Amino acid sequence: MKLSAKIAGMVFLALSILDVVFLACGNESAPMFIKPFLMPSLAVAALLQLSPEVKGSRIWLLAAGLYFHTMGDIFLMFDDKDFIYFALGLGSFLIGHFFYLTILFDGLGGLKGFKELFYVTVLPIILAPAIVACFGVEWPFSVAVVAYAFTLLVVTGTGCLWRIRGREFGCRIIFGGIFFIISDGLIAVNAFAGLNFPFRGAVVMATYLLAEWLLVSGMVRNTLSGMRPKA
Repeated sequence: MKLSAKIAGMVFLALSILDVVFLACGNESAPMFIKPFLMPSLAVAALLQLSPEVKGSRIWLLAAGLYFHTMGDIFLMFDDKDFIYFALGLGSFLIGHFFYLTILFDGLGGLKGFKELFYVTVLPIILAPAIVACFGVEWPFSVAVVAYAFTLLVVTGTGCLWRIRGREFGCRIIFGGIFFIISDGLIAVNAFAGLNFPFRGAVVMATYLLAEWLLVSGMVRNTLSGMRPKA
């Protein structure tokens, strides 16, 4: 790994640890200053790792995905003040995942066979409404939440598709999607069912940050591995 990218990665790690520790200690003020810099620091680490070897759309797609996830973080900082901030945060993350999916599907050339179709379309269609129904989300917001859950499941399913196709780092995409589902599920049970538990905020952030790192590092490393000269 390049030194500049390694330094940026260490900044992301340090900020992530500080954010989670503060939340675990019940300090919700300090994370308000840390959270807006989490995804930008991860973006800098990822883009430095890709540059200058990688050029073109993949750079911009990754930057756009992390930009919208940064906006999602900022909006969710105020979700206790008004429900509109929760909706804006959800929408920002949804848009960010679309940019991720564009990278994840890049070069796959479509779905081949029922097995691939099952992981990326059939299973998400079955599971998304079932997951949202567990939270008791009311109409019409349930439609948006189902769309978001479906998108996360497609991200996870694409990781399975990577594994089937023999792409490197597919497991990172699978577990990144799973940790994202866990993190957002914990947010949802609090927002819609009013359920809370000790250290919920710290667990939400820890699983979310791990999910982002797994997804972004998986995409970056797969991109770089595809540029290696073949023996």
